[in-house]
Amino acid sequence: MQVQWHIATEAAKGLYYLHHDCSLLIHHRNIKSNNILIDSNFEAHVADFDHAKFLHDPGASECISSITGSYGYIALVDEKSDVYNFGMVLLELITGQQSVGGLGDGVDIVRWAWKTVLGVKEDTDLAAVMAIVDNRLTPSPAELITNLFKVAMLCVEEQSTERSTMREVVHMLSDLDAAAR
Repeated sequence: MQVQWHIATEAAKGLYYLHHDCSLLIHHRNIKSNNILIDSNFEAHVADFDHAKFLHDPGASECISSITGSYGYIALVDEKSDVYNFGMVLLELITGQQSVGGLGDGVDIVRWAWKTVLGVKEDTDLAAVMAIVDNRLTPSPAELITNLFKVAMLCVEEQSTERSTMREVVHMLSDLDAAAR
């Protein structure tokens, strides 16, 4: 799980840079597992900027009229769709499932996770979260996985205004990393 955690944190830092620190702020609009490249040192790099758009007014909610991205990763498209898509990637890392297709009945990974864990965010039941975890990740600390699941669910809130920012996501991941050490 440490490698996956590191990859998730590095990808979050890349998105944080695009959303908050880049001289021209960038909305990637196609974050998915295939667009997070890993080098020989397991450092993550955000790739494929074909759908990217500059954010002209970073403080305002900028709704984009055309839908872009990849099937299974498309949220209501505004500047927080990158956050939603990053949450989908986290769920894929935790569960070992694809965003769509592998769960049957056309259910996406977010709805499946909520249904399986019963939608309780603040008091997430450890056993319920562990039931959806890819067993190849064990024996990772259950508390670490549960907290990572909570971060993922904050990213995939249905209402974009309720989603965390990438700044908040990086802080949460960094806090979890510090607590795990």
